[in-house]
Amino acid sequence: MANRKNGVEVTAAGIARFTLIVTGILMTIAFLYFIRDALLIAFAGVIFAVIISGLAATIRKYIPISRGLSIAAVGIILLITITSFGFIFGSQIAEEFEQLTEKLPQQISQLRETISGWPLGDELIGGENENGEAGVQEENETGNDMPDGAGGMAFQVGVTIVDVLTTFGLIIIIGIYFVIDPGTYKKGIALLFTKKRANRVNEALETSGNALWSWLKGQFIIMIFIGVAVTIGLMIIGVPLAMVLGIIAGISEFVPIIGPWIGAVPGILLAFSVDGQTALYTAIFYVVIQQIESNVLSPLIQQRMVHIPPAVVILSVVAFGLVFGIAGVILATPLAVIVMVLVGMFYVQDVLGKEVKIPGQNES
Repeated sequence: MANRKNGVEVTAAGIARFTLIVTGILMTIAFLYFIRDALLIAFAGVIFAVIISGLAATIRKYIPISRGLSIAAVGIILLITITSFGFIFGSQIAEEFEQLTEKLPQQISQLRETISGWPLGDELIGGENENGEAGVQEENETGNDMPDGAGGMAFQVGVTIVDVLTTFGLIIIIGIYFVIDPGTYKKGIALLFTKKRANRVNEALETSGNALWSWLKGQFIIMIFIGVAVTIGLMIIGVPLAMVLGIIAGISEFVPIIGPWIGAVPGILLAFSVDGQTALYTAIFYVVIQQIESNVLSPLIQQRMVHIPPAVVILSVVAFGLVFGIAGVILATPLAVIVMVLVGMFYVQDVLGKEVKIPGQNES
């Protein structure tokens, strides 16, 4: 049975084929959404592999050795660097982190008590407790300041830490496999496409890796600058635990848009433990350092690395955050880099036929 509509022959076989294709696409999307957490861990492993491969390529620029030896050299250098840093600053950092976990809850409690004394303060902090006293922590039966649910909270924190460490372990293991034999995985992806498209797919994968490494180099420079600047600045202002606060600020720079401001919260809270004036100076300092990073440092670095329009960053945070949750927010920018490369190559260049500059393309 066949029909003709607008000159196009419609057959039962054609309808069945179209239905199967659409069903297959929908099932594939549903399956990918179901395993989205695993895909995100795999992408984080790719980022780790790109870092190791990029460092190894940098070594080979100056020392003529094989790829395997350069990767081994990177591993040894990283191990020596981490061990030396831990030997010099490890005890201080561990002590400051321990103090931070003790002081932050105290400062949050004091802040709640202060806010509860404001007009409408009870509503701001979530209403009154069962005894009608908003924001005031009563001692439990044992006489400690620890809340009744502290045991469950501690267990939950322990489970979260184990989960995070397990995830990091998986990321490192996956990254090691990727970096040891990347060709196998590239060939596996290329097998999903026709021979005509396989070379283009391989080129896109290579370009994506180059662009990702270029962005990571710029991001590492920014993170180190922020970490050192915040540590020195807080030491001068007189905020306690300046080194660990600098580490938090540097790491939080990896998260786009909201990361820098989240990294500033512990510093401002601890500054209140000194006095209000110190807290004010600390808040001003964080604002100034972020303005320098946003308006001076990042533009200079992006001229040589990978430029991502701010609107694209914001949209990527929202989109990947909705799909992947907090992990999607953390990895939003590197994911946006990959999307920019793939859209630029497969749509703008191949479909529209326009010549545009793609980050990482034609780089050795």
